[in-house]
Amino acid sequence: MKKKFFSFFLTLVLAASAGAQSGNSSTSVSQIKAESRNNLIRLTWVDSPDAQGPVYIFRSVRPFGNSVPPNIRPVTVRYGEQYYIDDSDDMETIYYFIAASDVSGRRYDAIIPRTNSTNVNRSGSPSEPEIAAAPVSESIMGISNLRARQDGERVVITFDISDPGRNAVLYRSRQPIRQSQDFINAVIVQSGISSPFTDFPISGISWYYALVFEDDVSGGSMGIRPGVNTTITAVTISGDESTQKELRPTPLPALSLRSAITDGYFLLDVTEKTPLGKEAERLLRSASMPSKAPLKLKTPRVFAVDLKAPASGEESALFEIVKEYFEKQDWENARVSLQRYLTLPRSKDVEARARFYLGQTLYYTGNYKGALFEFLSIKSIHTVEANIWIDAVLTAMVY
Repeated sequence: MKKKFFSFFLTLVLAASAGAQSGNSSTSVSQIKAESRNNLIRLTWVDSPDAQGPVYIFRSVRPFGNSVPPNIRPVTVRYGEQYYIDDSDDMETIYYFIAASDVSGRRYDAIIPRTNSTNVNRSGSPSEPEIAAAPVSESIMGISNLRARQDGERVVITFDISDPGRNAVLYRSRQPIRQSQDFINAVIVQSGISSPFTDFPISGISWYYALVFEDDVSGGSMGIRPGVNTTITAVTISGDESTQKELRPTPLPALSLRSAITDGYFLLDVTEKTPLGKEAERLLRSASMPSKAPLKLKTPRVFAVDLKAPASGEESALFEIVKEYFEKQDWENARVSLQRYLTLPRSKDVEARARFYLGQTLYYTGNYKGALFEFLSIKSIHTVEANIWIDAVLTAMVY
């Protein structure tokens, strides 16, 4: 509940702050910057969260008006790269406009000065003043040297806090966190952390981190200083394709009995059915076929760590699901809650436990194929428990 409260409160604070900035649009890139080195210019920007198609970079020797001149041919950069190196070709001043597009190819050509358009001199000094940096709260001086590095399948975050008595909250985002408005697209990893801290984000995605004090969040005065309490370099966990395995082996080829047995073995010329005699029919009707015993389901299992309420963090939500639905064997609500819980990035151990419970709920609701997939996905972490439940699921599938 504490984590949800701060997420909700932060959204309200940042939404009001973002609304105060004129010209911002959810379908345009933002925070465009241009840096000049010799005859090269490096453009950086933050992609639109809503328009996730490629971006188009226009450049001109004249300022852009309200529309893009039809004779300018753009350079296309794929979504997610967020930088481009241009050659200035000995031009003294160059004007840039970066247009976002959606996945269907629709381009958004609204030109917003200093948001998705800028200009730069050969000397490297922009002709237009950049947006002033947000005032830095004195409290962020208590946080410094925030760093994130990849270590196998995890990210190790280190930092310094001069006041250990204050509670620090770690955020993760797919975009750089350069100002308070960027927290809208960030998620809370955990509060009350200490250095070093280990995170297990989704692989194949570039991640940025920020660390702020909890009382600053509640007071709406978060201070941001890139490189001090936010990371300026993305960290990416590479995916491991070797972990993707098939659920079943390749089936054997079908065996044709007709091709394996000599001609004349099959009686092919039966033209009429011979009815049973009355006595035989009576005996057949009176004979009671033994009924199949119902399948005996396994007893639900819960890890001991999820039977006691955690102090805070992502485990508290999992504890609530186990307490409210799983222990009461409300399998349908447990399934829905667990699937919703797993839509957000979780640490490796917590995600494995949640998938263990999800596999059980699918087992009890008759979705054996889905249950098998969940137990196979955690086999490398909880080998003994996973193998027991895999045997139970396979037994149920052939029963």
